[in-house]
Amino acid sequence: MNKAAPLKNNVYFLCSPSVGILDNWLSVIWRLKEKREDLNFIIIFPKLNFGDQIQLSNILFILADKIFDCVVFRSHAGNWLYADTIAQARAINQLTGLEWFIVRAMNKLKKWHVVRWVNNLIQYGYNKLSKLRDKKYLYDWKFDENHSTCMLFDVSEESKPYNASLMKNFKETPKFSICHGIDIHNGGVLKFSKKILDDGYRKDIQAYLFSSKEIPLYEHRYAIHKSFIKVVGVPRHSPDWMDFMLSNIVKKTNDLSSDFIFIISRPGNTIYHSYKRKKKALKDIKRIAWIDLKKKIVVKLHPKERKEGLYEEVFGTDTYGDKWVYSDLPPFVLGKECSFAVCFYSGVACDMIALGVPTIEYLDLRGIPECDNSESLRDKHGHPVSSYRYLNLVLGASDYEQMRAHALEIMHNREAVVSGLQAIYYELFPRIKNINEVIALDILYSIGDP
Repeated sequence: MNKAAPLKNNVYFLCSPSVGILDNWLSVIWRLKEKREDLNFIIIFPKLNFGDQIQLSNILFILADKIFDCVVFRSHAGNWLYADTIAQARAINQLTGLEWFIVRAMNKLKKWHVVRWVNNLIQYGYNKLSKLRDKKYLYDWKFDENHSTCMLFDVSEESKPYNASLMKNFKETPKFSICHGIDIHNGGVLKFSKKILDDGYRKDIQAYLFSSKEIPLYEHRYAIHKSFIKVVGVPRHSPDWMDFMLSNIVKKTNDLSSDFIFIISRPGNTIYHSYKRKKKALKDIKRIAWIDLKKKIVVKLHPKERKEGLYEEVFGTDTYGDKWVYSDLPPFVLGKECSFAVCFYSGVACDMIALGVPTIEYLDLRGIPECDNSESLRDKHGHPVSSYRYLNLVLGASDYEQMRAHALEIMHNREAVVSGLQAIYYELFPRIKNINEVIALDILYSIGDP
């Protein structure tokens, strides 16, 4: 039978666009759960391929299973299903051989306008048959608004196509927003010419921002008035939460000694991080690590990234386990053991600063029209750069020589390098004592709970 939302008060957490938002919200939700165990916590995965990002051994999912009473997700057939645990949800959503063929065929057919009707027909049939098969897992969104306590999410995800129909169920529900990634959009350099009238601001969203530089974005893009905005710094960087996370991680060996170079990877991107540019970056990192510094390499793949063979091509399969390895350990653990980190564009660089670890961002945006134009952020050399590099939260490099200079500076004067990065970090992101407790109490007060 269909499962309707239970009569307990429900706290919904929209895990979108990726599991990265779980990292930013978990410290707050943990405090909420401690204070109000009578609330029913429900995690929602709106994307069809959510299972690809789930690693059950990851500390985020281990802790999440202790918090969430129900997992709601959209199946490959487009039906809303539920499960008691994240592991069960992933298992239910696993494609069989025939389903994999059907889904692959639909993905190809929908690209061709002439045969789109065929795709629609297949999709209709697949949806109906799947609904019959999964009827005991079907989730019913027709719930009483009085039992929807609040929605926790990232406001930037509200209007995305894969969330549009879902959000209609929460029109009158109080909402609280924390961004899914640690970033200051466009380095805080924003231009808004249109003024919003007072009656045009939304009153159903409380936004918690990492930095005051984000306020104009939330005011003008998301129509949230200053009175509904609070600058809180980065909740997951609270010292007590970082200690709690580390104490709950089951340590596993990297098969490499400490004092390695930690690569914070990300998928190849045809716009700013193409296969060709990523390959060149890896070759330069290899040269610095193995020739200049005589250090080994540990690679942490992005949640959305799959092993595509590029690391094996550049670093070699014969050297795996000796000079380089992949690791599924959390960044906090790898950061504590590495000499320094290298990223291609990642909010994890901010995690590293909080740990006292310098990060070099190797990202060459020169010559890419979408990134190298009159509107681009630029460094002192005139190079187009990311927001992290513009704000000096990372040590920026566009080529081997720049990266090598930063690496040598870290080796010779690491304490001063870290001190400089942390000074900038604390200018941008305030430190508020017991911030997760503060936000949890604020949410409970806002929804009228003690």
